[in-house]
Amino acid sequence: TVFRKGERGRHVHELAIDEQDNVYGADIGYNPASEGYITDVWKMTPEGKFIYLLQPTERAPRGWSIWHDRDGNMYFVEQNNHTKRETLLLRRSPDGTVTTLAGGAYGHADGRGNLAKFSSVGGITFGPDGSLYLSDGDAVRKVATDGTVTTIAKGLDFMTSHDQPRFLGGLSGSLWGLSVDANVNVYVADAGNRRVIKIDSTGGAEVVSRAEAPYFPTGVAAAGGNLYVMEVGFTLPNLTSGPRLRKITADGKSTILTTIGENASAGKPVSSLALQAGTTAESVIVFFSRDGRLKYSIAFASIVSLTALVLHRRRARG
Repeated sequence: TVFRKGERGRHVHELAIDEQDNVYGADIGYNPASEGYITDVWKMTPEGKFIYLLQPTERAPRGWSIWHDRDGNMYFVEQNNHTKRETLLLRRSPDGTVTTLAGGAYGHADGRGNLAKFSSVGGITFGPDGSLYLSDGDAVRKVATDGTVTTIAKGLDFMTSHDQPRFLGGLSGSLWGLSVDANVNVYVADAGNRRVIKIDSTGGAEVVSRAEAPYFPTGVAAAGGNLYVMEVGFTLPNLTSGPRLRKITADGKSTILTTIGENASAGKPVSSLALQAGTTAESVIVFFSRDGRLKYSIAFASIVSLTALVLHRRRARG
């Protein structure tokens, strides 16, 4: 499997595939001894050969990533540990030279080079012409090869009567993975609102897929007229359910192709008590997060989850 290919099963933070069907991955893992993070970048060929492009290290070279263009340049978003000071889109040439393609002070502004501003970038992909597309806060941005940044759609945290957000629901910055098809339609995973949004070449936006709780989309891929969506399940205190892959055909037919693994409770059914507690905790997180009191919501959610777990175990023993 791809997920377990990383050294000692570290979390695969990003995945990409090139035109030759090589898979690239970026792993990250916490090192308790140094209290630092170990990262590596690897490549897996169609034959299954595994190669480290960047050996595991706590001092990764600046600008190193899995995103390569046809000329071998790498692209990396540097967000200064999300301190909201500056967000830079870096380009690392094959000889190791690192330059800032676009970005500067934290915020939102179109323009070329350092005149452009990014906020919280959640995903990155290439378009047919080699331009980069980024999900940034509640917007999708396009970055041309000369560093010119344009916003193709904004306000993508819009709500409809069909949306029932819960965990992270409706929060700006909940846009994650994205993909661009041959007609330059952009598809982006709106994780917070459990949906996938399509943006056409005129900037018009529409919802093309919704995931039922506890699942939410994290990544998308457009290929052969079909759309493939990776979804992950999350319900406190049952943490995660195995990710699953959804296929959406051109005529709108949606099917689940496969579900990978089992949930965090080792395949056991989750009690109704635990599910109710998880739903309550999700709602509390959304309420407090919108009011800037995330730490209180997390504390409350932890208490609810722990209480539910204790009661569930007592019920099982009795």
